[in-house]
Amino acid sequence: MTLKKSLMMAMMATTCMMAAAEAYIVPGAPPQRPPASNREERKVINLNRRVSNETLSLLQLARMGSEYNGYEVTSVDVDVRSSDRRAELSLLGDGRLEDSVYAPQGVIRLLPRYRAVIGEDIRNLGLEVRSAINIRSITINLVNNRGGTPGRTLDVPLSISRRLSGNSRLDITPYIDMNRYRGYKLAAIEVEAAAAYKVALIDIQINSFNQGSTIQLDTVNRVHTVRVQNLELGRGADNIVLSTRGDLNLRKVTLKLVR
Repeated sequence: MTLKKSLMMAMMATTCMMAAAEAYIVPGAPPQRPPASNREERKVINLNRRVSNETLSLLQLARMGSEYNGYEVTSVDVDVRSSDRRAELSLLGDGRLEDSVYAPQGVIRLLPRYRAVIGEDIRNLGLEVRSAINIRSITINLVNNRGGTPGRTLDVPLSISRRLSGNSRLDITPYIDMNRYRGYKLAAIEVEAAAAYKVALIDIQINSFNQGSTIQLDTVNRVHTVRVQNLELGRGADNIVLSTRGDLNLRKVTLKLVR
């Protein structure tokens, strides 16, 4: 091989290496996002207006009808161009507060506090604005969960916090939204509590039958989990009672449900 040919081949190899490097390293370019899953979807609302002391109906603005039943709302991004420092931006699910931000600026991400499946957990999704905010766009981020997610556990906290004395029976069934969770299977119940004096006991009873072992409490607040036999709410788990002995402070009760 002549010296001229050797030099030409070396120059060609160098050029190829530079081109390959340019294909992967572009100074100043934003990082590329990985492709979204086929189950993920975004609905963008181009609002471009000033919103003052108003609650926006997001599903209506995004023209999302019954065809989106079974989709789960994972987050909502709001592009705020300017706002009053006293402004508050809140995400509402059926009127219930899910998340909020004070004095929002830039792109704000709001997250549902609980599971938010359209048509099952929520019927309406609202964006509440207090004071005044200029909103450019709103993006609803979704995952297609139609058909259910086998084995997925849903935590449902109940609004129960009270002092129980002596031998008591607390029926927690009225605290469960049966219209929303009927048909779900109850896999476990979490009880957060502490004895008021030395020791207290809790038995969990479903339809008058004890479930799992007796919970023994001391004076330290702890979370105790009692597993049940996947009884279906409304069919097999119609009456759920905490039977207590001794004085105790009940902080929280959480149901572990499975589709």
